[in-house]
Amino acid sequence: MNAVYEYAEPVAARGLTFMDTPGNDVISVTGQLAGGCNLIVFTTGRGSVLGGIAAPCIKVASNTPLFNRMSDDMDYDAGALLTGSTLPQATDALLDLIIATASGARTKSESQDPETEFEPWQVGSAL
Repeated sequence: MNAVYEYAEPVAARGLTFMDTPGNDVISVTGQLAGGCNLIVFTTGRGSVLGGIAAPCIKVASNTPLFNRMSDDMDYDAGALLTGSTLPQATDALLDLIIATASGARTKSESQDPETEFEPWQVGSAL
């Protein structure tokens, strides 16, 4: 790891860095964007609909039933590891998707109308 950053602190180091953000997807991604992130790879086990209008957001479904249920919103099925895909195959496929997205391919969220995106918000503090 090359550096650790506080929430929304501008990231200046190259390579793998870490930002200390809350666990809430909207809040954590907002801090990463404020720090200069220009491509998000976001894992979800419950099906977060966060799409990252300010930067492409690749959503990684942690399980195949979620990926199938939300196929119009999930970009990658990590559950394939449980049904026969090897770790090298899965990581190669995810890396290919990241490179394609960084090269201009649209994510599932980007392919939808950004005006329809919403995130249920809980009133109160977030951890």
